[in-house]
Amino acid sequence: MELYPVANQTKTLTIETKADWTATCGAGWVTFSPRKGGAGKHTITLTTAATNRTRSNRSTSLIINSDGSHRNVTLVQSGKYALFNQKEYTVDSKGGTLSLSFKTNLTKSDDLQIMYSRLDWIQWQDESRSVTRAEQEGSTHPIIVSPNQSADSRVALFILAMPSDDGNWMGLDTAYVSQTGVISDYESTDFTADGTVIRLQRSSMGQGIPFVLMGDGFTDRDVADSTYYRTMVRSMEHLFSEEPIYSLRDYFDVYAVTAVSKNSGVGDGRSTVFSTVPSHTSTEIDFDEDKVAAYVGKVDSIDLERSLAIVIVNSHSHNGVTALLLNKQTGSPRQYAISLCTLMDGLDDENFRLVLIHEAVGHGFAKLADEYGYEAKGAPGSREVSRLQELHRLGWMLNVDTEEDAERVLWSPFIGDDHFTSEKIGLYEGAYTYVLDVYRPTENSMMRNNDSPFNAPSRKVIFDRIMSMGEERPSSTFDEFAAFDEQHKPTRWQYSLTRGLKAPWQQWRPAPPIIIRK
Repeated sequence: MELYPVANQTKTLTIETKADWTATCGAGWVTFSPRKGGAGKHTITLTTAATNRTRSNRSTSLIINSDGSHRNVTLVQSGKYALFNQKEYTVDSKGGTLSLSFKTNLTKSDDLQIMYSRLDWIQWQDESRSVTRAEQEGSTHPIIVSPNQSADSRVALFILAMPSDDGNWMGLDTAYVSQTGVISDYESTDFTADGTVIRLQRSSMGQGIPFVLMGDGFTDRDVADSTYYRTMVRSMEHLFSEEPIYSLRDYFDVYAVTAVSKNSGVGDGRSTVFSTVPSHTSTEIDFDEDKVAAYVGKVDSIDLERSLAIVIVNSHSHNGVTALLLNKQTGSPRQYAISLCTLMDGLDDENFRLVLIHEAVGHGFAKLADEYGYEAKGAPGSREVSRLQELHRLGWMLNVDTEEDAERVLWSPFIGDDHFTSEKIGLYEGAYTYVLDVYRPTENSMMRNNDSPFNAPSRKVIFDRIMSMGEERPSSTFDEFAAFDEQHKPTRWQYSLTRGLKAPWQQWRPAPPIIIRK
């Protein structure tokens, strides 16, 4: 049975047995489900877990065991490939012309195309070359990059793709074209406001849970004309715009720490307080974690370990990431975390609001996992399953599980409960960045596609953490949360969003949280 050459492509195999059966396979580049069953007909879904980079076919056996006998099914992953000769190109803000080239072993009968982000600043020198055949290997494909008048860098994607049997396109390789932004000659001269603290909200309930906002890539001019202050205030309002934190806002102390950068914007050689650099090829953001902690410490008498640092990055790129921390010596969880989010299309941009909530409230505060899977991943290995189970014991990532029994999964009390019928809570495969063997509670949620609220199990995690930190009491019972939630359910269940795609067949999603031992 021939499988596709690239990761996360599926084919099905139908078997029929007269008794219970199990299936095994020793290769790491293919996953399959289910792994066992009873007598009768069954369909096994085979998924390529990795792209074949060997440039030749590779094979393994799927062994079906039943009633003392076995059957071997030979699985062959095709070695067809198409690879760009260069993965990343950088063009300065003035623009210019560059050439893409690739190598491949595809034949004339294979339909190879170069797919790309259709952006107004990228043009083919010869538009007919935007679709290429395999026999054109070695030829160059010139593209014209227009001048960038913005201060923000920008990126375009080019994907070599071939069709699959179902008519969809499979990406074989990706090249990135990044263009730097125009760097302003202006440099801050007045740093007297740097490090000053403004209390944006004082808690009126419980012990007070500290959120500390700060910005990167803002100059003294931004401070003087109140742009910085408006950014902090609007970001705070976004943070408390979703349930259950919306109804429990009075438990929080919110501070804004002024950070005056030398240059406006981030990346491309700019000098900023937290050295943030949004990635061009993913949604991650590099930053100076020690400097962030130092600015949290500028809040008088603050308990760093109870705090959440939130960095608003002055960039129109679409990036967001959260750093969760474990004690380096003991491995115990730290509540302190750092969430970063770019401004995207502005303070009132719905994407900015939702990604900020996803990162800061979902990952940073509640320690929730992402509920999506990357196309390049199949199922987690035993080591990663053990790692997730350990995080569960720490009280993290409680919205995903490898348990496939509805009566034993972490959110089993929600399944079938009348209070949550409308959310259709169950076991949906694909979460924790894997597409197989890890489950989430609902089809969609804030932690999956960012186009709907937190699902009920995630809302309970947030509720419990607020009660634990604010009231210093143990987790609520299921009935206590259900009673609260009945009065404070989300008012909207779907958000209308328009997002640029990272690739023609991929939906844009924030980066998964990074875990740091410190």
